[in-house]
Amino acid sequence: MTTTNEIADKIASEHGLTKAQGKSIVEAVFAAVTAAATSGAETSIPAFGKFKVSAT
Repeated sequence: MTTTNEIADKIASEHGLTKAQGKSIVEAVFAAVTAAATSGAETSIPAFGKFKVSAT
């Protein structure tokens, strides 16, 4: 299992950023996906998945 921190560390190391900057990027991506899904929009990330809040 990969954690948010592990993803952030990988992004930081691959792009010459601090761990804090990497974590900020990861959190921003998840926040954008969440905001889109809760507004009814669908977010599609190829090779990862589609996200949308469904009315049940």
